[in-house]
Amino acid sequence: MKRTSAATGRRKSAGKGAGRQAVAPARAPVPARLPKRERTRGQIVAAAIATMTERGLGQAAVQEIADRAGVTTATFYNHFRDRADLVEAVAGLFSSGMLEAAEEGRRALATGPERTADGCRRYLAIARDSPATALLVLDLAVASPRMLATIGSYVLADIRLGVRQKAFRIETEQAAVDLVEGTIMLAMRRIATRRTPRSYDDAVVATILHGLGVPAASAAALAGIAKGRRA
Repeated sequence: MKRTSAATGRRKSAGKGAGRQAVAPARAPVPARLPKRERTRGQIVAAAIATMTERGLGQAAVQEIADRAGVTTATFYNHFRDRADLVEAVAGLFSSGMLEAAEEGRRALATGPERTADGCRRYLAIARDSPATALLVLDLAVASPRMLATIGSYVLADIRLGVRQKAFRIETEQAAVDLVEGTIMLAMRRIATRRTPRSYDDAVVATILHGLGVPAASAAALAGIAKGRRA
């Protein structure tokens, strides 16, 4: 898919209310009661998120972000060492926001397969609801190994639970985590940049579960159960 298509997806979803569950912590107004330094940092991060969502991570320049935040580049560098430092801050905010949003539902699920299905659904829903946000999340995951590792730790915990419950049969933990993360990242990009039926989401979740050792029929049923829960 050409970059212009991804950019078009960003423009179409800019300003939509969808996908707030993933980005609400990052896009919330900066509280006026915060100390000035914290408010300024928050304004820069908010401007970065808006710019990165509209233009793509690679096209978001420091000058443009500073202008949007209403600060000078000198002020920008008073808060961040460089652009990479800002990207890490944005990635951390996104990962913590997404994980916090999923935590309550995650605790209510008793099995590894259920938790894995629910987690996969949440990421696919971001791509459905806000393609531009999904594309930014994917860019951040590549740019920030720490973000991917943080998310991967939750994936690993669910996989280990499934193994203990004898619901998953895997060769190695790392291969299992890569299976989940890799498949979901590719599926998110496909959903965000192409027209895909909602049945594709079911197939992705079922295929991941089956790859982790869940029998095909049970994997399909769990994918359907997960869909009903996310509705």
